[in-house]
Amino acid sequence: MRRSTSSALAAALLLAGCAESGALRGPAATAPGPRTAADDSDPWNLVPAAADAIADVDLVALRASPWSSALVQGELGGDREARARELGYDIFSDGDRLLFVTIESAAGSRMLGVARGRFDSQRIAAAFAATNPGATTTDRRGSVVFQSQDSAVALVTPRTIAQGDADSVHAAIDAAWGIVPDARGGRLGELRRALDGERGTPAASIAVMVNDGMRARAAGLLAIPVGLRQVAARLDLGSDLDLDGVAVFETSHDAAVAASTWRETALTVGRQPMVALLGLRSVFDGLTLTPEGSRVHARIHIPANQREGLAEKLLGLLRLIARGRH
Repeated sequence: MRRSTSSALAAALLLAGCAESGALRGPAATAPGPRTAADDSDPWNLVPAAADAIADVDLVALRASPWSSALVQGELGGDREARARELGYDIFSDGDRLLFVTIESAAGSRMLGVARGRFDSQRIAAAFAATNPGATTTDRRGSVVFQSQDSAVALVTPRTIAQGDADSVHAAIDAAWGIVPDARGGRLGELRRALDGERGTPAASIAVMVNDGMRARAAGLLAIPVGLRQVAARLDLGSDLDLDGVAVFETSHDAAVAASTWRETALTVGRQPMVALLGLRSVFDGLTLTPEGSRVHARIHIPANQREGLAEKLLGLLRLIARGRH
């Protein structure tokens, strides 16, 4: 799933690169107690509370929006059919909601994918067996799990899949049953509620705990500001496009410095000839960054009258990115 869903997440992650404060601390996550069945009414129920990053994509909203319909209906990297054969489903047409999760541990980072939609267990079993010789089929709390030494996929419910390494998939099933705490009651759940407020489900969102492991992997690739502890952003696609973000720092000084740096970076990037050629200058010109204590609030608003040209340019850029990953 990590490989096959990168294109679906590309738009959300590209737009969420700019991202409220003292760190947002919710109550410690507690297991709600065993449920009578796996609860996938909120896909976050399947994410263990220890998760360090969650990207959440509403594929139904992306398919319906004129801002993004071409993105999820197209090929991007050009191997959509191959990915569907490898997985046993087409995430773009069969999936309705997608979570991409990172869990940090002493041994490194683990990846978990959660997808809700319409799935055929026989197709998934056949596809998994074809790419994982010697795979076995087991049962965990009534959910069928196909697993090999390195990976696993489970139909936690008939409409919801968990995919990753075996330990992560088992943890997703346990979280769905309420055996272990889920992410809604953890640190990322508090970030999510702070950003969502009274608004409904966004087209895409991302919530991240900035830890030492992430800083190490970003070294040389991405400059992470001093004191940054948490980041969350949400993308809403109505007639207009709205991106709202919050970055949480250790101190108000760290937040003020970061806001100033990000403003200068946005001005510099927005004046690059390639950005102008792609027609993306309005994205950078529309960015506002507002420090408030130890938080920085970010917002981008793009009106509907700029949609047609911008959406076409963005789709072209994402196609280039997707092809470059091969």
